[in-house]
Amino acid sequence: MFNSFHKKEKPIQGMMGMGGGATGNLVGGGSSFQLTGGSKSVIGDYTFHKFTTGMPGSFTVDTGSTNQAVILIAAGGGGGGCQVGGGGGGGGLIHRTSVTLTVGSYNYSVGAGGIGRGYPSPVQRGDQGGNSTLTFPGAHPYGNVTNTAIGGGGAAAYGSNAAGTPGGSGGGGGGAPTGATPGIQPQQTNTGWSQYGNPGGSGRASQWYGGGGGGANGAGEASPTGRGGNGGSGKNFPEFPTAFGDGGYFCGGGGGCRDQFNGTVGTGGAGGGGNGGGDEGVSPMLIMHGDPETGGGGGGRRDHPDGAGDGGTGVIIIRYPNSV
Repeated sequence: MFNSFHKKEKPIQGMMGMGGGATGNLVGGGSSFQLTGGSKSVIGDYTFHKFTTGMPGSFTVDTGSTNQAVILIAAGGGGGGCQVGGGGGGGGLIHRTSVTLTVGSYNYSVGAGGIGRGYPSPVQRGDQGGNSTLTFPGAHPYGNVTNTAIGGGGAAAYGSNAAGTPGGSGGGGGGAPTGATPGIQPQQTNTGWSQYGNPGGSGRASQWYGGGGGGANGAGEASPTGRGGNGGSGKNFPEFPTAFGDGGYFCGGGGGCRDQFNGTVGTGGAGGGGNGGGDEGVSPMLIMHGDPETGGGGGGRRDHPDGAGDGGTGVIIIRYPNSV
């Protein structure tokens, strides 16, 4: 969570527009390179296309080509655990510069966030987030390859059916079993892409605190005495301004729970991670959920019928110069 009080407010997006309308005063001149699809905006010398969950399918390069594109792919964040729950892992994050885009149709999918479970429930662990993918067309110079960002790991909790799941970044540990899970994004085969994912932090069974979920730029924190573990930090890139993601950061881990009404909750990592909770009610619940379009992990919960935080949805963003 880039800022736990203001992370849901992104007023600059009103200037960008969502596919037209408000972008009129920002759009530059024409270009021989034409890409159709997603929410298009122009900021300074660059054009951006953003693809979100709810828009699965394809985009097309209609005319021209470029080898100056930059692409970011964030998977959905993992859900937080409930009943001594850890924080969900941030979605796996992949990034590539100097990408070649040529005429053709490109298929993509954007991962949903994992569900944070309620209490009581037969399963207390959080669900893994969904994968985000981008497939190049058959005639492309790279070949007909699919590049995948792995969904964030679901957080662990207490009791049966409570072990966490590995993911792009791993989910945080809960009560017994307290073990966190690994971040497996760096081990994926995505030739030419930089890959980011880290493990979650362990919970503290003796005091019933949850560990933080892993983030794209750092591991989740193991629960220290008297506090849930903080979520690992997400990552930012100079090519993508603060109008995107959580102040420019993506795939932060969720914070771990506190012990009933005692101690302090873990905070979500920069990059959309949700805060943890205890036995108290939390209003608004948005504070526990991972931010949409960031791949942030959901916060863990001690015991409460409202459940733990859901992971944030993923996103794909393409940038290229206006002049191509």
